[in-house]
This record gives sequence, structure tokens and C-alpha cells, in this order.
Amino acid sequence: MTLLIFLGNKIAGEDAFGYILYEKIKDKIKERCEYLGTDLSKLYGIYRNEEKLIIIDAIYGIDDVVHIKNDEIWKIEDASKGAHGLAPIEILKILKIVMKKFPSEIHLIGLPAKNFKTIENEDVIEKAIKKLMEIL
Repeated sequence: MTLLIFLGNKIAGEDAFGYILYEKIKDKIKERCEYLGTDLSKLYGIYRNEEKLIIIDAIYGIDDVVHIKNDEIWKIEDASKGAHGLAPIEILKILKIVMKKFPSEIHLIGLPAKNFKTIENEDVIEKAIKKLMEIL
């Protein structure tokens, strides 16, 4: 069983890529799809013992769609910059510790984002769909 988690802010330009991708494929694949907005900690309440977890999110500072998996994810040293929020990688590391069961296979698909106001690169979605289908 596979759980796909889509992250992003629906109204913040290219940060909406996760939501746009969710809307495009949620009814076209058999895997369970969940849009969690900008709060990955919601995974704790919706997880149903799926073996494979795929997280899709916009990442600022990359130039192309990236795929990071399993142990590569735990090596990322992402740190929150504000006092009231945690970076998604920090949340994922915490969830791995506190959840009774955690997926054995984890994938992160990062979509390049550069603009909070508009979407400037619509072909990113098609590249992300292709990468997602390769993983599935």
C-alpha cells in the first residue's frame, strides 16, 4: 500500500505545485492521496500503516524536479527559520521517532519553486507526474 502526501499553499504561486499535482491525479490513480496544506505533522493522524510514503512539495532553490529517497532523506539538514514552525524534514524526523509504525519506504519529490505570486513554470507539473509514475 502507498500513501501520497501533497504539501503546499494553494494560493502562494509556485508553492501551490503540490496542491495542483494533487488535483490533477487524485482521481486517476488507485493509491491513497492526501493534501495536507503546509502541515506535514497531520501525517500522524491520517497514517494507515502504508509501507510506501511519497511526499510531494515545492522546494525553493532547486532548478529541476528532484527525487530523494529513504536514507538520503534522513541526511538532509533542513532547519526551521521561524519560532512558530518546523521545516517538513524536521517534522518527518520527529514523526519517525514518535509514531508506532512508520513507512519502510519513503520518497520525496521536490518541485522547483521560485515565485510566491505567480506560476512561471507550468511544465514542472508534467515532469513531477512522470517521476511519480516511475516511483509507483
